[in-house]
Amino acid sequence: MANADRKAELIDQYRQIHAKKTYGRSSEILIGVVQRHIYDLPPVRTILDFGCGRSRLVDWLAKIHDAKAYRYDPAIPEFAQMPVDKADLVLCTDVMEHIPQENVEEVIAAIRAISPHAYFNISCRPADEILPNGENAHCTVRPPRWWARTLRETFPEVRRTRSFGKDDVSLITWDKEA
Repeated sequence: MANADRKAELIDQYRQIHAKKTYGRSSEILIGVVQRHIYDLPPVRTILDFGCGRSRLVDWLAKIHDAKAYRYDPAIPEFAQMPVDKADLVLCTDVMEHIPQENVEEVIAAIRAISPHAYFNISCRPADEILPNGENAHCTVRPPRWWARTLRETFPEVRRTRSFGKDDVSLITWDKEA
């Protein structure tokens, strides 16, 4: 199957599981963890949740920081169009493991083009969710070191930080001291 066909198939599969109202809210538990890191940045006035699912995380963080919230998720019709070209911060939680490995670098580059400041939380285990076609919802399951090394190919600064889940890795793309 061609790369574009595979991407379209997966987006359709995720669209079907997002139709379940409870799916796609996992990042909301990260608000405290993410919030601590935002204080290390210059004033954040725009935040994009890249692969937002049905989460309200970006809305809550934007309210705290008096920032503008933007949401993007190609599997959710109302968020399927990229709303901005640039943002002060990009959130990417529970997304990268859903991207086919052959597209990971392309997605990371797209995020970097939007902002040098990104917060990633990535699951490093198979998902509990199975797609309608029978595949595991996490199509790229890699160890934390692999994710850090892959992000460093695009972002000059990548730092591992506290993760919420024991099978997750959280990475930020800015130096806390900067």
